[in-house]
Amino acid sequence: MTEHARRISIGRVRVLGVVSVLVLSASPAGVAAQTGSVDVQRSRFYVFVAKKGAGHEHGVEGRVAAGTIILGQLRQAGSLTFDLRSLVADTSAARRFFNLAGETDADTQAQINANMHGAAVLDLARFPSAEFRIDSALPTPQQADRPTQQPYELTGEFTLHGVTRTLRIAAVAEAADGLIRLRGKFPLKQTDYGIRPFSKLLGAVGVGDEVQVFGDLWLRP
Repeated sequence: MTEHARRISIGRVRVLGVVSVLVLSASPAGVAAQTGSVDVQRSRFYVFVAKKGAGHEHGVEGRVAAGTIILGQLRQAGSLTFDLRSLVADTSAARRFFNLAGETDADTQAQINANMHGAAVLDLARFPSAEFRIDSALPTPQQADRPTQQPYELTGEFTLHGVTRTLRIAAVAEAADGLIRLRGKFPLKQTDYGIRPFSKLLGAVGVGDEVQVFGDLWLRP
């Protein structure tokens, strides 16, 4: 090995060492640099849908079909598959999650679900799932008043409705019940993914383009 090549090799080792130290020192006990498979029975994601015109606000609940996340990983940090067929509008859990008052009757709920699942919106017959391929899951600075929680930024490619876009998610991890609970959120514009937001009566009643997606994932170390 030449002297130049030897120096490059040593430099790479030092850089990787520094990254490893930062990841481990930034994370609280039980969270640092671990591979976690998603507990699909316990994990959920929720979508807040704002109203447009004379429409109504909705909370939507869905399930994760499969996933693995490697917290602290610089590259190839895992993936998540969202089961869009599981989406149900205005469940009691979703309405509580978003502090929405009241309940939605069964007939109205069924109509909302039919509109959401149908070809005019999500088109689940063609696109039954969404995929988040996670390139990195690196820690970000902790908050002094929350020493048991470790913030992360998950970066990768999100595919929905046949369209793929770069996505960054701010998330927080903490040890709970022998698992790692990872919670995060991100905004999503439906039209960015070729989805037409539901509307009727020439747009007088409908929902907004931008929705807010919240994940509540439980990972098995």
